[in-house]
Amino acid sequence: MNNFLNLLGIARKAGELALGFTATADGLRKGKVTLVLLATDTSPHTKEKIERLCRRHQVRFDYVANQEALGRALGKSSQAVIGVFSPHMGKALESRLPARTE
Repeated sequence: MNNFLNLLGIARKAGELALGFTATADGLRKGKVTLVLLATDTSPHTKEKIERLCRRHQVRFDYVANQEALGRALGKSSQAVIGVFSPHMGKALESRLPARTE
């Protein structure tokens, strides 16, 4: 998980991320976002809206950590929705996603 969060911080510094629902939704509509990362404790309403947009635009989304952990990795207090612009950064982040225990 630390590897993933560290890379997320690097992506932010490189300007490869859309932070927040509005910025991510705009990026999805414009075809710029290649991956969406959501906090596990995102509100149900936000989850529903962003999942619908991702499906409509055929963009993968995943739940990765709580809002506090995502925010800390990005130098913010909390973060619920993150859009990744670069396909290369998206693939790098996907390869470091924490394994799911279902």
